[in-house]
Amino acid sequence: MINISIMPEKYDIAIDLNLLVVFDAVMAELNVTRAADKLSMTQPAVSKALNRLRRAFNDDLFIKIPSGVKPTPKAIEIWTPVRNGLADIRQVTQPIVFEPATSSTTFTIALNDYIASLFAVPLVQRLSKEAPHINLRFIPSTNIDAPDLLEQSEIDLAIGALSASKPRLQTQTLFTDHYVCGMRKGHPLAKRKLTLDQFVRADHLLITLTGEPTGFVDRILREQGLQRRIALTVNQFALAPAILADSNLIAAINYRSVKHSPFAKSLHLAELPLDHDPIHVRMMWHDRKQRDAAHGWLRLLISEVCSHL
Repeated sequence: MINISIMPEKYDIAIDLNLLVVFDAVMAELNVTRAADKLSMTQPAVSKALNRLRRAFNDDLFIKIPSGVKPTPKAIEIWTPVRNGLADIRQVTQPIVFEPATSSTTFTIALNDYIASLFAVPLVQRLSKEAPHINLRFIPSTNIDAPDLLEQSEIDLAIGALSASKPRLQTQTLFTDHYVCGMRKGHPLAKRKLTLDQFVRADHLLITLTGEPTGFVDRILREQGLQRRIALTVNQFALAPAILADSNLIAAINYRSVKHSPFAKSLHLAELPLDHDPIHVRMMWHDRKQRDAAHGWLRLLISEVCSHL
């Protein structure tokens, strides 16, 4: 029996690690039958393990509902430290040697379509040559949810305009970008240098991954007592160049997202009439993966691919 030093309240005992593995599976599936299948256990064995955990924590942990089970507040409270602890233990027990040519590891990466459009193709090309059996899963990211997804072991990496907001998160800058003001080539504002007054009075398109109709431009304008009209919001970077090329909207947009767009030749790019910071695109991961050989290999590969963008 392997014991782990997570002590339930009011109980000075150590909990069998296998019980926590069962708890993690039930939390992930919210269904005892599916958790049993995932663990290659019988349903009665999973139920017996849960009963032991209930006694240890003096809490029901799960309540039966028609679709399966619902976690109690106590179960939700302990899940993140339990999942993090299990991930750390799995890392210690994994083989140190990693062979990309034969590995069939699956990596989940949270990123937006702007980032994916820049490096997905060269990354897949490298993988096809060096690690043909590696699987990648790209999921959408708003940057706001990325730290929580990493904390909960839902993803392996997040890539975007990120900063480490939690103590166990690591970051590495992959490349930088900057904002420009994009508009169609025949736009009335494309004939001369764009002024702040013209910029504010124009109709704007805003790329917002969260759906909120405000961005860094609006924060800067508010500080100067100014406000712009946001006529349209979209949640994908790839849509912006196409819309700008066939409308009178303008947008503060990442230069690289226009540069690599098929509509690039139809757009006029003006200097943004606002002082703003550069965009630092970073890769973020949890430090439980810091010494993971497979994870380190992937980080190095992504870093190399992005160095040629």
